[in-house]
Amino acid sequence: MTATLYAPAPRLPRRRRSGFAPAGTVETALADLAASRATGALYGSAGTLHLADGAVVNAESPAAPDVRALLTGCGRLTGAEWAEQVDAGRKAGRTMAEQLVRSGRVTAGELQLCQLTAVLDAAYVVLSRSEGEIGFAPAPAPMFALARPMTARELRAAVGRRRTLLDRVWPSPQLDSAALHRRPGSVPRGCTRRRRAVLEAADGRRTPAEIALLLGRSAFGTVLDVRHLAARGLIESAPLLVSAPAPVLPVAPAPTRSAAPPAYDPSDPHVALLLRIRAGLEARL
Repeated sequence: MTATLYAPAPRLPRRRRSGFAPAGTVETALADLAASRATGALYGSAGTLHLADGAVVNAESPAAPDVRALLTGCGRLTGAEWAEQVDAGRKAGRTMAEQLVRSGRVTAGELQLCQLTAVLDAAYVVLSRSEGEIGFAPAPAPMFALARPMTARELRAAVGRRRTLLDRVWPSPQLDSAALHRRPGSVPRGCTRRRRAVLEAADGRRTPAEIALLLGRSAFGTVLDVRHLAARGLIESAPLLVSAPAPVLPVAPAPTRSAAPPAYDPSDPHVALLLRIRAGLEARL
């Protein structure tokens, strides 16, 4: 069913999210829909939030691994085994969650943890990007749903804590969606096996979301690993490939003008450290 454009109610009170930033359009819409106990799907440019009676039961985003990606990526199931379970569940009239648990492939606790990870990963992406149109429409029940739905307040608080943690580790949000590569000459001494795998996957083309899909890991956990690696000077955003500049022809000298100051590079560790100090000082004012 086609989603209808969502328009917030007039004269809404200004809401704020964790991190002292104004609530984005998706967050505002989520709060309004939760207050009206709506059921359906809230569509944004970065993904979808599924609601039942105003509570969030699932979240999906192309930039975050879903339950299937997490289970197959970590080797718990193969792609063929997943397809077999989908077919078996359809024939038996069971939900996918019921089928996986009854088959013994995963325990109920493991599946619930996997579902919660997938929901929080996707919600972090959806609530963090406010560009583009949003819509709300009735929708079929998602393949997976949280055993305990989350209120809009709980979801926004969880996302806010993740934003705060990332900024505390290394305040460089541009790294979260950039293609990454290992900083030349860096030596990953004392690097954990988990973060070393992220470092090895950073080939100059993959973003954190693509690395998470490759490794079968949480998108947020991978972003957190990237921030830690950046804080140690081991990883950075890859330079953009540009064509060779055209030859410069001699021209007559022009009147001298004051050159504009160069823009700073937030991915530079020294600049990022200063930004982190400034953010800490501003938070205390």
